[in-house]
Amino acid sequence: MTARHLVIWRHGQTEYNLQGRIQGAADVPLDQVGLGQAADAAARLALLRPAAIWSSDLARAAATAAALASLTDLEVVADARLREREFGQWEGLAVAEVAAGWPVLHQRWRAGEDLPEIGMETRDHAAARFAACALEAAVGAPDGSTAVLATHGGVAVCGITRLLELDPVHWLGLRVMRNAHWAVLEGGGRRPPAWRLTGYDLGDLSGRAGLTPWA
Repeated sequence: MTARHLVIWRHGQTEYNLQGRIQGAADVPLDQVGLGQAADAAARLALLRPAAIWSSDLARAAATAAALASLTDLEVVADARLREREFGQWEGLAVAEVAAGWPVLHQRWRAGEDLPEIGMETRDHAAARFAACALEAAVGAPDGSTAVLATHGGVAVCGITRLLELDPVHWLGLRVMRNAHWAVLEGGGRRPPAWRLTGYDLGDLSGRAGLTPWA
């Protein structure tokens, strides 16, 4: 059995998002705006009649997934492989603080480099764990169905890139999705890659692309 569609859904807003702070693996909850964003997006995603909901085990993603679970009577599968990339020494700091305290490393990071020397998880490692979890979620869902993965912005970029069979280290063609927005990947095509991106950073929609009830 394999789901035909994967919906990769970024969590709602947190206080760290509002303040421009790097979250990484820090367990930051949704703020009141984020809770509202999750509820609004969940009402839209429920129209897809998902067969499975998986989530990062961090609180902000778990609360986002719970909003959809409450509308679908599905149990959320929590999986640490959907967590955000770790950012080591920079977690909890504002980007401006990073730029001031580590100007050279900040410029390298902005240029697309990984920085394992400060405890940053590499894009390749994040992509591999995310993609493995996404494929497990897809294979565990009924044929032709939709599986929703509630996750985080940075790791979603890495994982989607890997699922599209692109290089997550050197191909930087996707920006981070906005809070509570989602991407749609469709599988089962006759030619590689096995998954194709059919919608990205969706959410400001009203019955248009990305909200077709496939199942």
